[in-house]
Amino acid sequence: MKKIVDTQYLKKIREEKGYSHRDMAKFLGAKSSATYYNIETGKTEPKASQLLIISKILKIPIKKILFQKFN
Repeated sequence: MKKIVDTQYLKKIREEKGYSHRDMAKFLGAKSSATYYNIETGKTEPKASQLLIISKILKIPIKKILFQKFN
């Protein structure tokens, strides 16, 4: 299965904004930082609702998070 999220870009932007995995998990309403970590490492694909939250928190368009072929 091909990944839809550009995980390297997502990590780069999160780090530039100064957020931890724990911060991002809290923004997503997750109980564990592993929830966001798994998204960022490509172990799980984010739900559409999670993509929207990530996009708003990091202040980037959703299409920047996705690999080009999925835009």
